[in-house]
Amino acid sequence: MELSLYEQESIVSFNEAEKSASVYTHNKALLRKLERLARDRPEECGLVKLSRGGRAADYIVPKAWVKITPPRIASEAQKAALIKARVAKKLL
Repeated sequence: MELSLYEQESIVSFNEAEKSASVYTHNKALLRKLERLARDRPEECGLVKLSRGGRAADYIVPKAWVKITPPRIASEAQKAALIKARVAKKLL
């Protein structure tokens, strides 16, 4: 049975007592990133189990890796400088 996009969720779970976080996801980009981290850094990131025929997975990662990073708010002057730099780059 195929899950709807709404049902294909990602869940990050941790508590204050442990140093690790659990990540359950259906997100393809996040799955690839976690797979690469588990391969390259097995002492820090580990696959717990695959589910849904490999379309979802549970991983354990260090809690310190869990971040919420809002986008930067640029001033009008910064936006103008960025546009100017992009135009100059296109002219090269």
